[in-house]
Amino acid sequence: MIRLSQILDTSCINLNLNSKKKKDAIKEMVNLLYKAGKIKDPQKVERELIEREKMGTTGIGGGIAVPHIMTKEISQTVMAFGRKKEGLDFDAIDSEPVQLIFLLIGPKGEESTHLRLLCRLSRFLHNTQFKKSLMDAEKNEDILDIFQREEERE
Repeated sequence: MIRLSQILDTSCINLNLNSKKKKDAIKEMVNLLYKAGKIKDPQKVERELIEREKMGTTGIGGGIAVPHIMTKEISQTVMAFGRKKEGLDFDAIDSEPVQLIFLLIGPKGEESTHLRLLCRLSRFLHNTQFKKSLMDAEKNEDILDIFQREEERE
């Protein structure tokens, strides 16, 4: 099974998102993936993510959003992580600002892997210490370490 720490790259982490709204945050995070060479067509991926959000928000509450899609634009799963300590409007189900965003993009045809990764991430997010560690992290490398520690605990 793929580990989240294996698909998250330090170049795809932003600990100080500039965005104040959902659409801008998605664009900002898609651009991280594009600059890291993980995706080829950021506009198409961004459009697909926005369309997915219209079906139902991925702002799951508790200051967390997990925007995710399956697309033909990639051949292997990619992930980006963004943080905005003061929070941003993401139309979350609890109407609270979102501080932690986990963007997960899987290739079409790999739905079972995609679902397993979303489930694993969901389990991690039930751990208060995991979320606190992500909020307190000072460097991109710290984020990877936090994911690796949580995976070893599992």
